[in-house]
Amino acid sequence: MAKDPICGMDVNESAARKKGLFLKNDNAEYFFCSPGCKEKFEKKLKEGKFSAVQKSIPIILVAMISIFAVLSFIYGFMPKFMGIFFLIVSLLKMPDWKGFVNSFSMYDVIAKNFRLYAWAYPAIEFILGILFFFNINVFLAAAATLIIMSIGTVGVTQNLLSKNPVKCACLGTLINIPLTKFTLFEDILMAVMALMVLIF
Repeated sequence: MAKDPICGMDVNESAARKKGLFLKNDNAEYFFCSPGCKEKFEKKLKEGKFSAVQKSIPIILVAMISIFAVLSFIYGFMPKFMGIFFLIVSLLKMPDWKGFVNSFSMYDVIAKNFRLYAWAYPAIEFILGILFFFNINVFLAAAATLIIMSIGTVGVTQNLLSKNPVKCACLGTLINIPLTKFTLFEDILMAVMALMVLIF
């Protein structure tokens, strides 16, 4: 006999096999008393896998940004890289602009009290992307980036310290990822890159 992992009922393994009420996952077998319990278990498995993917997205992003930041500095294309970065993240926010505003206003220190800033944020990033990419007023764009990212760092830090679980709005609402210390590192890294553009 086996235990149904959902309801805890004893299940006859051979009978469950004949009815198709079993499931193999990671070298383990699970047996169910009914199709409903099997469906619930499959749903939990999918949610767990999706959650693991969500948690890995910020790590992958930070790793990629860090690598390209170093390469862009070494080979002298940092403004171009920053332009591409801002254009991509701004365009990801735009399809669900209202959703972004709602998420961003949960943790950004300015957007909490001044929602117009949240509404303008994707457009600001898009403009910064254009300036960096086409090498227009790069000094001004870098100064604005340093200010914006520094403000963002404060908001993310406050939220992380409060341990308030909110969704990160950095990639809009189409990609659902949590606000973590990797989001903080991303903001700090972009601020540092802007500072380097100003200095060098």
